Amino acid sequence: MPVTFQPAWDCPEPSRGIAEALIARGLASREGPDPGGLVLTCGPDGLALTAREGDQALSLHLDLVRGPQGYRLAHAGQAREDLIRALGRLPRGSTVLDASTGLGRDSLVLAARGYRVIALERHPILAALFSDALQRAARHPALESVLAHLDFHPADAGAWLAENDLLFDAAVFDPMFPPRRKDAAVKKEMQVLQRLLGVNADPDAPATLAALRRRVRRRVVVKRPLHAPHLGGQTPAHALRGRSIRFDIYLPV
Repeated sequence: MPVTFQPAWDCPEPSRGIAEALIARGLASREGPDPGGLVLTCGPDGLALTAREGDQALSLHLDLVRGPQGYRLAHAGQAREDLIRALGRLPRGSTVLDASTGLGRDSLVLAARGYRVIALERHPILAALFSDALQRAARHPALESVLAHLDFHPADAGAWLAENDLLFDAAVFDPMFPPRRKDAAVKKEMQVLQRLLGVNADPDAPATLAALRRRVRRRVVVKRPLHAPHLGGQTPAHALRGRSIRFDIYLPV
């Protein structure tokens, strides 16, 4: 899906620099957008990815300070997160690999709980949006301790693991869910993500899971839709079921 960069006059220089790096790599363009394409806009609040759905404009903008993500981070120390429960009795200070950072929400919650998080995201547009959000969040002293626990790399998990001979206490993996249905129940941001990533965004997810199991001391936690089959037919040791999400727990190989 083509992505066109359209900055406003008040686009911050750090955000503009991230977008210009995408253009230099041939991953975005300054040309006029295809009416059905995606637009990477930039205003005073940084980068956002926008898509057209009929007469409606759908926008994906990451804000780690305000809104639901800011609230989740502010309460991460006390909230009973299913993801934290799925990691088991993992001591603070443990090293956790997030193999598919996406919008960065789980990575930051893990960092806020005191884990040292290495976060990977292979899609360059998603990585750019998250990098931009991190730059803006770094200006807020309240997030200083959280961001100090996070090490973000725009990289494919399989390639990164092949180049870095590290062992982690645990790993989390959230491969892109296939669309269940096309209706209003699908969140707007998910509609934009599906336009960006396509229907089968992570065809190599089973291989990534197998690689992760060889590089952890305790467990790999995989996020799945509640009624989805096990990833790649690999049966987990056990699972934690939420309202709409299931956390499959795999032991090391």
